[in-house]
Amino acid sequence: MRIKAFTIFLLFIVVTPFPESGRASATGPVAVPGINEAEIKTLANRAMEEFNIPGMAVGIVRNGEILYAGGHGVREVGKKGSVDDQTLFKIASNTKAFTTAALAILVDEGRVEWNAPVIDYIPEFRLQDPWITAEFSVADLLTHRSGLRRFVGDLLLWPEPNKFTESDVIRALKHFDLVSGFRTEYAYDNLMYIVAGEIVPRVTGSPWGKFVDERIMGKLDLKRCFAGVIPGKKMKNVAAPHGIIEGQLQVIERSRIGMTPPMSAAAGGIVCSLSDMLVWVETQLAQGLTPDGNTLFSPERNRELWKPHTWNGVSDRDYELHGTHFSAYGLGWRLRDVHGYKEVSHTGTLAGMLSSVVMVPELRLGVVYLSNGSESDARSSVTTTLVRSFMPVEQRDWIETYKEISRERKESRKEEKEISRELLVPSPDTESPDPDRFTGHYRDPWFGDVVVSLQKGQLFWAAEKSLKLKGAMTYLRENTFLLLWADRTVEMDALVHFQLDQQGNVTGMLMNRIDEKTERSLDFEDLRLSRVKETGEP
Repeated sequence: MRIKAFTIFLLFIVVTPFPESGRASATGPVAVPGINEAEIKTLANRAMEEFNIPGMAVGIVRNGEILYAGGHGVREVGKKGSVDDQTLFKIASNTKAFTTAALAILVDEGRVEWNAPVIDYIPEFRLQDPWITAEFSVADLLTHRSGLRRFVGDLLLWPEPNKFTESDVIRALKHFDLVSGFRTEYAYDNLMYIVAGEIVPRVTGSPWGKFVDERIMGKLDLKRCFAGVIPGKKMKNVAAPHGIIEGQLQVIERSRIGMTPPMSAAAGGIVCSLSDMLVWVETQLAQGLTPDGNTLFSPERNRELWKPHTWNGVSDRDYELHGTHFSAYGLGWRLRDVHGYKEVSHTGTLAGMLSSVVMVPELRLGVVYLSNGSESDARSSVTTTLVRSFMPVEQRDWIETYKEISRERKESRKEEKEISRELLVPSPDTESPDPDRFTGHYRDPWFGDVVVSLQKGQLFWAAEKSLKLKGAMTYLRENTFLLLWADRTVEMDALVHFQLDQQGNVTGMLMNRIDEKTERSLDFEDLRLSRVKETGEP
């Protein structure tokens, strides 16, 4: 029955497109009460308490009018300074929509084509398959359908700081295995957005950050939204990133907002205030028309950005909770239907800072959420409550709903966690091998060099370019070690297994992440570290 209904729905959306952004449906938007200021404050305060969030900024824009823009909580635990609508936050992957908008501007100007091969702009771009390399288009960079593994190569971007460059990212792509058919499956990645950002300077001669600051932030008159260097005088009223580290809420120092943009900027590096994000969202809802009546990008480009390019599955939970029948990815935006309305959205997640943008074009409604905490259920609870309050649907307690989802998620992983703990206990029956046999240089073709040294009788692992990836190793069993990072905010401890040849010589190492969290963005699946001989060759 579900299959038949889904097929009918797909036929409906092909034959009867959703109304364009900024236009009401034929009967006009349904009049619903929305949510008042007192209720929003209660919602925000309750979410911060339930999910251990220091501060958040929340805003609503509808029909071109800002209905609410307010800060809640503090910018940094243990210090004075409240969050307000001017507080700077990292918006993480909500940056992707700025990157696609920058390219849309260049498409409008005839300087870029969505379907043109990437190698027309970046000749050194290569994947493992020559035919896919030749066919890989600008749009393919933006739609998560490359055939590569989900989150492939994120170790080139995070944890920050590191020494990798955009050129390192482009060179790395040819070393990653293609695990699915080209343009057949959705697999979220960040590296392709770094490549997409590199198209901007290849075409304009201007760095991505400068171009976005001048052609988007400048045109929208955004005073506290930055893709490039942040002026020192603007580095006030800045949120600090927080996380639960070894049971305690604390600042994640490595993830603080800095004046200089990271190499990952085109995928997730923009820093912005709530006030400016609401202007950005209203411009999106107005199909690229700025508040002063100028055109940022054309309505045609807006339709392309919000057109489904890569189809996703719909879970039973999404169908039950949100009435969702389809889910897709456009150009820098996630697309789905919610209780009969088209929803355009994206989330952003970095260590200690989360963001969300949700738009319902038929209601000319936009919601923005920015926080300096690490709990995604707070983000989901607040944004869902705000958006649903404008829909003629049954209202519910979304904080309790997401708390229950979290409990189910933790319970489902309980057995896996118990198995993991067993693996981390040293075997009493195994004699520790001579640590000197494991010391030396190791090299991966895309990640670079790693040095394993002996420090105070204990093996120590250190990456040459990823500065935060260094830590001590403890022997467990069968040439396998537990690797704990020195910076405990780097939540991706690992098991390291040294490989041996038939003579018992160490030839390389494989690594597996043991972190119990559900987020699998940063892992070591693609690393193939081979031992480097004295000649410098693996």
